[in-house]
Amino acid sequence: MKFGMLSYSHTNPMEYSFTPVKRNDKLSNQVADYLQQSILSKSLKPGERLPTERELGDQFQVSRTVIREAIRILEARGLLDTQSGSGTYVKALQGEDVVNSLSLYLSSQDQSFSLDAIMEVRRVLELQVVKLAAERAREEDIRKMEEILNHMYRTKADIDEFSEWDLKFHLALAEACKNDLFKIMIEPLGEALFNLIRAGSSMPGAIEDACQYHLEIMEAIKRRDAMRAEEVMRTHLAQSQRVASQGLSNQQKPRQIKG
Repeated sequence: MKFGMLSYSHTNPMEYSFTPVKRNDKLSNQVADYLQQSILSKSLKPGERLPTERELGDQFQVSRTVIREAIRILEARGLLDTQSGSGTYVKALQGEDVVNSLSLYLSSQDQSFSLDAIMEVRRVLELQVVKLAAERAREEDIRKMEEILNHMYRTKADIDEFSEWDLKFHLALAEACKNDLFKIMIEPLGEALFNLIRAGSSMPGAIEDACQYHLEIMEAIKRRDAMRAEEVMRTHLAQSQRVASQGLSNQQKPRQIKG
């Protein structure tokens, strides 16, 4: 039975046939891409054990070193799991694996994303998230947001701790909308969002404003008022962008040395 790059025999699960890789790209990357395609197309299913390094090397016509490197690449992507003395198995891809991979990608980029770019993404995601949260949040979701908001009020004197609770509130909103894809898309932005929240929170009055906006959002969700929740979130994101811009600008100014 043919599955793209790979042949699979139901009579013998270990009968795989891979296409030899081309030599115009890094071999380990090519092998990793071939195996990834087989995993994503379900030719290699979760829980299945891969052929041995020697067998894979023969199929791809590459060295065992190349195979080992390709396997490490796929382990980093959360697609494979190597168990000592047992072999390498296909993992069932979890949302957490996607989040970790995307977080790693974003943090490894040479370019930094601008404030405008990040806030544009936030508006696209969070305005929809807050409307859905107003429609779908359960009692336990509301209790969680209330608890987080209480922590925000209690930590107003500590910018770092306050910023962590502020971010947790937005992640709780994503969880409350009952669509895991929103959380998967928002969580990898966590480090960038924390830095922006922290920069904005350093501005006079910003923490008090943030607490008030979060309180109004939560109250709108309690009333199942999606339009009001979206309206407050839109205003909050505009205020957040404004103070973050000011805070980042202050961070870049040279400090005055007093004589």
